[in-house]
Amino acid sequence: MIKEIDAKMLKALFKKATENLFKNRHEIDALNVFPVPDGDTGSNMLSTMMEGCKYLDRLDEENIDNVLKAMKDGTLMGARGNSGVILSQIIRGFVEGAPKKAKVLTVPDFVKMLKKSREIAYSAVMRPVEGTMLTVVRFLDERSDEAMKLDSFDRLFDWMVDVADEAVRVSPTMLDKLREAGVVDAGAKGLYYLFQGMKAVLSGDLEANLEEIASVPAEELPEVAYEDLTFQYCTEYIIKVNDGNASKHYSDVASFLNSIGDSVVVVAQDDIVKIHVHTNNPGQVLEELLKKGELVKAKIDNMKIQHEHIVSEVKERKEVGIVAVSPGDGISKIMKSLGVDQIVKGGQAMNPSTHDIRRAIEKVNANNVFVFPNNPNIVLAARQAAQDFDEVKVYVIPTNTPQECLAALINYDPESTAEELRRIFEEAKEDVIPISITKAVRSSKAGKEKIKKGEYLVFVNKKLLGHSFNIKKALDTALRKVGVDEKEVISIFTGENFSEKDLEKIKELIEEKYDNLEMEVYEGGQPHYPFLISIE
Repeated sequence: MIKEIDAKMLKALFKKATENLFKNRHEIDALNVFPVPDGDTGSNMLSTMMEGCKYLDRLDEENIDNVLKAMKDGTLMGARGNSGVILSQIIRGFVEGAPKKAKVLTVPDFVKMLKKSREIAYSAVMRPVEGTMLTVVRFLDERSDEAMKLDSFDRLFDWMVDVADEAVRVSPTMLDKLREAGVVDAGAKGLYYLFQGMKAVLSGDLEANLEEIASVPAEELPEVAYEDLTFQYCTEYIIKVNDGNASKHYSDVASFLNSIGDSVVVVAQDDIVKIHVHTNNPGQVLEELLKKGELVKAKIDNMKIQHEHIVSEVKERKEVGIVAVSPGDGISKIMKSLGVDQIVKGGQAMNPSTHDIRRAIEKVNANNVFVFPNNPNIVLAARQAAQDFDEVKVYVIPTNTPQECLAALINYDPESTAEELRRIFEEAKEDVIPISITKAVRSSKAGKEKIKKGEYLVFVNKKLLGHSFNIKKALDTALRKVGVDEKEVISIFTGENFSEKDLEKIKELIEEKYDNLEMEVYEGGQPHYPFLISIE
């Protein structure tokens, strides 16, 4: 029976949890409310945990505080989609509930940390929804008196898995859309598998094989590892601190460096702080360090063009810049042509992380940056990224589809002020009718509608308005419901696996019944949805 957990075992708990999530990610992704092939909760939660594990691997010293902080910081920066952001907040609460400077954790410590998870996670979500992973932490909190009586971690983890399983099983009774679709909540199930993975450590299995995850094909898992040169400048500074106590500044300096770069090393000895970081903002690092003392030594290398003569050209800072999330290469090209400065690859089943969006904002080099998430599952990560900037005003336009973004961009006037553009973009996105067409991957039920595997599904925004084995009939049903008599233009964006035959049927429908609409066809390149349609 295990009575205490040290730093080594705590690190193993997080890694085995991540490994078990990886093994079951496809099952979690399949727990989609609508029977379409774009479930991404498992992949988003996995990417979030993997970033936390990467932070764990960077630790120079393993103690309880460092391990917990690494997971807190890593999961926040790796959070993808709503499920990833909420998971990162559950872990944040778990960390903030821990006793400070503890050498080991006891069962009561662990239970208090779980209770704090509920508090932080619920406070982080504007409108908490029951029947989700939030319900799992609520159940754990409300039944914590039971856990306080347990005398070992073996029994505690048995209890945690059982409580999580109960929350998963009852989730359809709390959410009508889960019950109608015949599925349990994917996020709650993901949390169940995390706890199940942790439980395996108590049997002595401390080694987790996370290298396998790096070999997963890109189409199966959103990017977990970033490009080799995420940060351009290898930066080293030595600072003599004014107050003579370098160790006092260690945590602040390490935290700051981890927020703007990677490969962080901080040495604090006597009155000297020596740092190493890979970053895109060496000047910002120096500015922060000079608040604490005077510069003794500096070394900055441009890792992209090392061993070459460097001629730096300062790019003029713009007043307004734009970042947009795009699901396909064709759509990206259109967005670029309409004035987007930075494209973040992502969309349904491949949500970018907070870190991805923040990096894109940094690259724009503008005083005001507009971010178009183009997916409801990315809005939260975009807003999280926007909070990281003081000198840049970041506006998140809460677009749920690429079509809304394109409609807004058509009205983009670089000469307008940021506030004027905000109003223009907000109004323009409301004037478009965004339609998505895909096929059902299983038989299911949505409200009163019975869906059969293989049927075409037509969504307007995220609402199912038409379905049939005949694409013309399915689309016609949806168009009649929304009403397009006063509209003028229909734009069709073809996906990576669209059918020319289906495209011809769509064209026939528009020509036969909706001749008020001028039709335009573009290569979109998006996965999962053979056709995205915009009507204005």
